[in-house]
Amino acid sequence: AGRTFEGETFKLTKDVDLNNDRWTPIGATGKFLGTFDGQNHKITNLFVSETDKTPVGLFANARNIKNVKVIGAEIYGHYKAGVIVGDGLCAKIDNCHVENAIVKIVPLNEDDANNVGGIVGYLSAETTAYVKNCSVKNAEITAYRKVAGIVGAARGAAEVSDNTVENVTVTADQTAE
Repeated sequence: AGRTFEGETFKLTKDVDLNNDRWTPIGATGKFLGTFDGQNHKITNLFVSETDKTPVGLFANARNIKNVKVIGAEIYGHYKAGVIVGDGLCAKIDNCHVENAIVKIVPLNEDDANNVGGIVGYLSAETTAYVKNCSVKNAEITAYRKVAGIVGAARGAAEVSDNTVENVTVTADQTAE
């Protein structure tokens, strides 16, 4: 808590199976400002379920994520969700791939369950932000509003380019649960 890892790089050195154990998103208690390089390794069986308005995904809040593949993800929460990053303020996300995922975000109150995507939920650029060379395949993504296959909502000068979506169902479910 409180440490941002700004200027530091973390590299995944092998494939990781998270066994569907409940995962606490990295950066849930603050922003992850370092660089995470998955070195083209796989993270399998990611399970995230938050009961409050914490952004959800492998990372809650992150800046630089690249070269990772997440296979078999279940992401549940109430606000800002993506399999890779929930909240991407000035985030640079490159060459990240998601396969076989369920992302389901439901409202806690009338202003929840939005900003949901297969890669990142919310992407905003104060200076630079982008999602490029990413893919989402075989996924179901459901939220109240601002929901899409790659990025749920993009603001400012955020760039979303050279991404692919295959066999993805996106649902804006505006019924109360």
